[in-house]
Amino acid sequence: MTDDSEPIRSAQASEFDASIQATSQSAVQQLLDLLEIEYEALLTRLSAHLRSQEAAAEALHDVYVKLRAEPSIGDVHNPRSYLYRMAVNLAMNRRRNDWRSVNMDNAELSEFPDSAPDQESAVLAMDEMGRALQALHALPIRRQAIFLAKWRDEKSQAEIAAEFGLHKRSVQKELVRAETHLRKILRRPMRPV
Repeated sequence: MTDDSEPIRSAQASEFDASIQATSQSAVQQLLDLLEIEYEALLTRLSAHLRSQEAAAEALHDVYVKLRAEPSIGDVHNPRSYLYRMAVNLAMNRRRNDWRSVNMDNAELSEFPDSAPDQESAVLAMDEMGRALQALHALPIRRQAIFLAKWRDEKSQAEIAAEFGLHKRSVQKELVRAETHLRKILRRPMRPV
């Protein structure tokens, strides 16, 4: 009868065990080397524990990233167990974070109002936009350019006056005429002056 807590050791793993005592590598570098050698065995074992090969691969990737960040690790008596436990802990942390961020059921989501317009409102808005553009294009060229400079390009009346060589009062009159025309076409009430 075999013990499932330790994977079957390969020849590479036995060589690694012998090399740990012979080298003066840091614990982090030893763990990185073991992770590379034992990756498939760890992936298989973690996949069984987490019931997902994808989650196991993500956990091993998280282990690699964490080890590459050079954490301070003291003496490790059983590097295989250390790597395995580290991967399990990181996988559990990821699950907790995912659970916290997606812990709304459909009933809670249905309480949020849908701000998207319905089909009728969308069609009416598109029709109104078409009429507004048509009315804008019906304006005299200079009045159209002044209107667009004000509302599209967000220029001040002084800037528009300088650009078109007009007095500021002339710009105001052109803007009022353009707005009056557009409100009439769109059937909007006139704003008080």
